[in-house]
Amino acid sequence: MVELYETSPAGAGLPLEIGTVSVREVQTPLHLLAPYRGQAVQAAAAFNTQMGLEWPGPNELKRKGGVYALWFDHAHIAVMGTTPSTRLARHAAVTDVGDGWTVLELNGAEVRDVLARLTPLDLRVKQLKTGTSQRSSLMHMQAVISCLGKSRFRVMVFRSMTQTLLHDLTTAMESVAARAHLV
Repeated sequence: MVELYETSPAGAGLPLEIGTVSVREVQTPLHLLAPYRGQAVQAAAAFNTQMGLEWPGPNELKRKGGVYALWFDHAHIAVMGTTPSTRLARHAAVTDVGDGWTVLELNGAEVRDVLARLTPLDLRVKQLKTGTSQRSSLMHMQAVISCLGKSRFRVMVFRSMTQTLLHDLTTAMESVAARAHLV
């Protein structure tokens, strides 16, 4: 019988540190929640009660300890860090999508400069504040970019695009570091 082993989508490519920016993979449960038709208010109330987190609005990120709830699109929120209670299934579809996505955490003084080379988002501190999560393109990939702090971000891409993301991040990190003569 064939045995299957869980592998990291990043392989040996992480952790990565170039200049002032570091990248690491975040191994976390990841679920999407989509309220059933006419059940949005009930789903939000059940989520608040059971998870102790407020249902995030558009472009919002909510956090309690190691649990994150973020706006994902017009019909979904994503929950990272825990598996949602099965009681939520009365009001929302709960789907485990952890195998389909890669979650990376980027830290460092010049992380916004690195991301600015890859995405059209306005990354200025006044515009992309802590607690913000946005869907955007990252080079030619679709991504979810969440601001966890002034110099800390989480980036999610489809698992199949992980190596492309690592290549693009490495190039951008090297470029930013070279401009500061850190390479």
